[in-house]
Amino acid sequence: MLRKTILFDLSHNEMLNIEEQEFSNLYNLLQSLNLKIKKNENRNLTKKVLENVDILVIGNPIDDYFSNIEIKEIVDFVRNGGGMLLISEYGADYLQKTNLNDISGINFGIYFEKNLVKRFTEDDQNSTSILKICNSFTHDITNGLREIVVGGSCSLFLDKEAESLLKIAKNKVWVETFNGSTSQWIKDQKQEQEQIIAACTEFGQGKVVAFGDIDIFCNGTNFGINSFDNSKLIENIINWLMEPVKKSDVINFLVNQLGELQNSIRETTITINNIIETMTILEKRISYLENNKQNESKERVSLKEK
Repeated sequence: MLRKTILFDLSHNEMLNIEEQEFSNLYNLLQSLNLKIKKNENRNLTKKVLENVDILVIGNPIDDYFSNIEIKEIVDFVRNGGGMLLISEYGADYLQKTNLNDISGINFGIYFEKNLVKRFTEDDQNSTSILKICNSFTHDITNGLREIVVGGSCSLFLDKEAESLLKIAKNKVWVETFNGSTSQWIKDQKQEQEQIIAACTEFGQGKVVAFGDIDIFCNGTNFGINSFDNSKLIENIINWLMEPVKKSDVINFLVNQLGELQNSIRETTITINNIIETMTILEKRISYLENNKQNESKERVSLKEK
């Protein structure tokens, strides 16, 4: 049986460097799953780089952006059967100065929001960004888990067919948004609602998992890979990403894509027809004005002759 390959991108200054000591437990977990671990350090994410890769990990890029060409190659990689794990951090693209949402949001319906999720502690006097999540596990990835702990996470907004993996009820949880002009975190009064921390989706023949927190992959004991069921969750994510998408789901995806294409063509046709109609009206108006001008000119000539 061929070993699956997992590729960690480092060419965009990602925080998750699998060979660093703080990710050694993650490295050991991947080895126990018989995965071939590779890094991409100095090259753009091209079709050649992604060739023979089963899972692509983009672990919180900082101060660097993915080009449109790279984004296309990444989307094609997933569509053709690749699995991808996308990881952000509190403040998301805004604070990390990157463009993960150009990959995850536009194409897969998962948006990292520029905030920090917080909750009250048990005495209801202090707040913390360490989140304990339980009793909200409804996906195959989280089935059988009891408690997950994350720290310093942004929330996710979901669109299209994306599903939540980890979420916290609105009771005693809120978000703070970073104010660039004051360099302070401001509580958003409108966001006292359920917050999603991790999500997943299928896209074509491939799969995507997005996480709003990188600390869960570290060696930390309070909210890292060794805390509660965190390690089991990560193992489940990797196994799910390696499983092929059901043929029936791929067919549904293609049908939906065709439907979206038809809607796009219909909207384009309407726009073209509106342009043609507007041009026809303008041509008639111009012709009318030109005829009036000619008639006025003839009248002036006639008056001079008299």
